[in-house]
Formats: sequence, C-alpha cells, structure tokens
Amino acid sequence: MYTLTFISSRGDRVRERTISGRLVLLFSLAIFALFSAAIGGLGYGFFQKSQRNDSEKRLQMNLEKLDELTRTKLQIESEFAAVNAEMSGIRDMVQEIQQTLGILGQGGGESNIAWTSEDTDEPLDAQQEYGTVIDAASYVDENQEALTPKTLKQEIQPLYNYVISYQQWIDEYPSILPVKLQQSDGKKHAFWYSSEFGRRIHPLTRQREFHQGLDIKTRAGVPVIAAADGTVTGVGRRGYLGKAVELVHDAPQLKTLYAHLQDYANDLKEGQRVTRGQVIGYVGNTGRSTGAHLHYGIYDLTKGKWVNPRSHILDQQPTFSP
Repeated sequence: MYTLTFISSRGDRVRERTISGRLVLLFSLAIFALFSAAIGGLGYGFFQKSQRNDSEKRLQMNLEKLDELTRTKLQIESEFAAVNAEMSGIRDMVQEIQQTLGILGQGGGESNIAWTSEDTDEPLDAQQEYGTVIDAASYVDENQEALTPKTLKQEIQPLYNYVISYQQWIDEYPSILPVKLQQSDGKKHAFWYSSEFGRRIHPLTRQREFHQGLDIKTRAGVPVIAAADGTVTGVGRRGYLGKAVELVHDAPQLKTLYAHLQDYANDLKEGQRVTRGQVIGYVGNTGRSTGAHLHYGIYDLTKGKWVNPRSHILDQQPTFSP
C-alpha cells in the first residue's frame, strides 16, 4: 500500500490518500505506454517524411529520365525521318538509272547503248551482246513495299549486279591496239596495217585466200599486249602462225589470237588471267611470214567465226600507210 499526502498552498489543509501498489504499477505502465507511443509517433513521422522525400526524389529523377527519353525519341524520330528521306532519294535515283539503262522491263526508257554488227549496219542492243543480266520481275512495281534498309538493298542489288556484269563485259571487250608502241624514253614505235581482214592474195603462196586476222606491221621486239582482260588458253607454236598466244574473254564471248611472235612474256602459261595492256609476248617473224609483224585475230564464239579486228580497235590510227 502507498499513501499520498496533499498539502494546500497555504498549509492549512492536509489530505491523504491511500493507493494500492497495483494501481501505482498500472499508472506507471500507462505513463510509459504514452511516452513510448509519443516516441513511436515521432519516429514514424520522421520515417514517413524520409520515405516521402525519397519518393519525391525518385519521382523527380524518373521525370528527368522521362524528359531525356522523350528528347532522345524525338531526335531519333527526326534522324529516322532524315534517313528515310535519303533512302527515298536513293530509290528515286535507282529507278532513274534503271530507266536510263532501259532495264526496268515495265515501260522503262530504251537503252542508249548500242553496238554495230560486224556484218551489217544493224545496231545490236547491249544486253543482247553480252547477255541479259536483269530479271524484270525482280523490280518493284507501283505498289512498292514499305521502305526499309532491307527492301532498299533488295531493289539496289539487281542494279548493282547489272553494273558489275556490264563492267566485266567492258573489261573483257578487246578494244585497244594489241602492241605497246610507247617506249620508255618517250618515243613511239611506228606501225601500219600491212594486211587487212578479208580476202587477199597471200604474199608467199600468191593464192587468193581469206585472211582471218589483221596484220600489224611494226619493229621486231615491240611488246605485244592483251587487248582486254581474259584467260590464257594457248601458249605455243601454231603451225604456219608460228609462236602464238590465245586468250578467251568470257563476258563478251570472244577469243583473241596473237601470232608470229618472237617470244612469249616470262612465265606466261595456260589458265593464267591477264589484264588489258599486260605484256604477253613480242612482235616477231616466226611461222609462215615475210617480215616482223603481229597477226591479230578476233573469234566470235557465239557466231562461230572470225570477225574484223579493225572494228574493235578504238582511237588508234596507223602512223603511216605502206
């Protein structure tokens, strides 16, 4: 038991109260509980405030990231639009090139490239001359697919193949004089055509015969060069033609022959690839010949006959006439 004494402020009155220990314990526990609740409430308030601050910071960071992503998205969209415009421009250029070359196959323009037949004045279409490369069905029509790098590549690839094939045809077309006239000291060897392609009186047999090539008269030892890119299919003596070299040019389906050689270029052998202007031998007088010269022949594999080399040689006029 506990006694509580209460004295007035003037000291004239005194009161006493008796309470049990159990009541004192309950009162103490109540005070402690209130204190604990107050402390817990303050702690929870600080925790909530901290959580709210963290949430606000995370929200602010997310908003900043969202703004950055939005700006990046807008930039990417702008760049993509520019790339798409560039690809559209490329597509337009491809179609213009196709129309110019006449390879659209859908009402495109006519090809401006034409070649003249050996035997007639009738022009030959370039595609007929070296083979059709483009399948017209491979080109897109008016209902074109959505423009993507993949579809653009698919549209450009046939044109690329066409150009590469045409370039190969050009590289393998014998179009130059097959002798190297320019000397290292700057001077040039003289030359002329001593016997043309066609019927003639042979200078040795005095018999009328068909001359299947073009005789190019120049000094002995002058380098003989490949008239175009090709593959060596023959190196050696060839009857009355003496020492000879034969090249095959696959793209235009032609064969060139270089005969009456003095000798061959070092290490020249069958199966070897040569390029236009490469030295393959030297002008000589071997075989049935009356003097140093080069017998130059061109054989059309598709027609199965020899053709006039003069019509293939570009911009090389004889130095003088015999």
